[in-house]
Amino acid sequence: MPGAEQPDGGIVGYATCAPEISTWQGREYLHMDCLFLTADSRSSGLGGHLMNAVKAEARALGLTEVQWQTPTWNLGAARFYDRLGAHAHEKLRYSLPTSG
Repeated sequence: MPGAEQPDGGIVGYATCAPEISTWQGREYLHMDCLFLTADSRSSGLGGHLMNAVKAEARALGLTEVQWQTPTWNLGAARFYDRLGAHAHEKLRYSLPTSG
């Protein structure tokens, strides 16, 4: 789990990821569950450094792809991912309550 620290040791960002298997593609990939930077740390280059660390983790695990999702309203994140050269894919996301 890569992180971004200030000189005083304070955390200003992190990424969480884990290997998963895509049954659609029939192969393993690294799923990035969260990429977070504090508001005052955005547009500083730290996001790119965290993404490079995530890609390095995927390579270290022998994986050739990182996948993640973001809400459609998160336009800043979408612009950031587009600048990285990532490709957006359409997907419907469902949830089902377990009660009732």
